[in-house]
Amino acid sequence: MRDVDQVSLSRPVPGQSLTHEVRARPWQNPPQFNTVEESMDWYLERFNNPDLVQELLAIMESGVPISTIANSMQLGAVLQGVHSIDVGVLIVPIIMEILRTLAEKTDTKYVIGDEPEETDRPSDAVLDSALNKIKSVEVQDMPEEEQVEEDVEEEPMGLMARRA
Repeated sequence: MRDVDQVSLSRPVPGQSLTHEVRARPWQNPPQFNTVEESMDWYLERFNNPDLVQELLAIMESGVPISTIANSMQLGAVLQGVHSIDVGVLIVPIIMEILRTLAEKTDTKYVIGDEPEETDRPSDAVLDSALNKIKSVEVQDMPEEEQVEEDVEEEPMGLMARRA
């Protein structure tokens, strides 16, 4: 049997993750590149790697949307301190276009990620038959209900009115 105190002492102290040195993480330092152009040069170097390109094409072929891949790439670069998050947001459409072009040149099936989702929507034939059934039902005139007028006493209103 394990000693309970021994197990609890081997765990991190709550808040320990917040005790790292200031600027100890790459994203807490100034980025390596400050502009979209400089950052794109860094990405283009990565796209020259045939192993990475084959891996990206396999991921696209498996059905992962290009938008997800591009967002993952820019987030990884932000975490590595390559560029800031706002430069990353500006780069995502460019990365998506590069990935789309790679997929088209290699005849790889791809999904952009902004397509409307297919839902379990009934077919047009089912909708038409339902509308025809509704139209064929005769609408019967329903007798109007007689309105009963009740004698309603007006309750006093205002700040100083007595409650009943």
